[in-house]
Amino acid sequence: MALEAGVVAQISKREPQAVETFGDWDYVTHQVLASPFKPLKWADRMDLFGYAHIPGYRTITRYLVAELKKGDAIPDDVDQVMKYVDWVKDVYANSDYGMIHAFLVAARFPTQTRDRHKRGHERNYTIGRRPARLETWRSLRLVTYQWQDGQLRFTDVKP
Repeated sequence: MALEAGVVAQISKREPQAVETFGDWDYVTHQVLASPFKPLKWADRMDLFGYAHIPGYRTITRYLVAELKKGDAIPDDVDQVMKYVDWVKDVYANSDYGMIHAFLVAARFPTQTRDRHKRGHERNYTIGRRPARLETWRSLRLVTYQWQDGQLRFTDVKP
């Protein structure tokens, strides 16, 4: 919870290092339901969820999905965040993966997790009509964190 609170606070306050890593978001929250209706004790929850508007309008242009791990990320964590990405695509983004920016945040990413990320996070989808276009979504970023000088510091993991 401390990691969630720290990331939400830094994004909400638009701290430069958080904005550089995650982007600028109009709304960010944590523990949002991400599964069909079922008893709450079995419901899936996204660690972070947010969205951004078109400047000056109420129209949402993009969504934030993030899964946070307090230690090492394991390969199944990539699958977990992709399940949330698929949920947001279906429920919020009108089947448009292009609106989703996803992050897996952990202290470390072992080789097996990086390998799963390389081969397991792409999604192909069709957008538009006449002509319809086939697009490939590759917007799951791996981010490490560390506590430094009284705040979280983030670093992108290069594939």
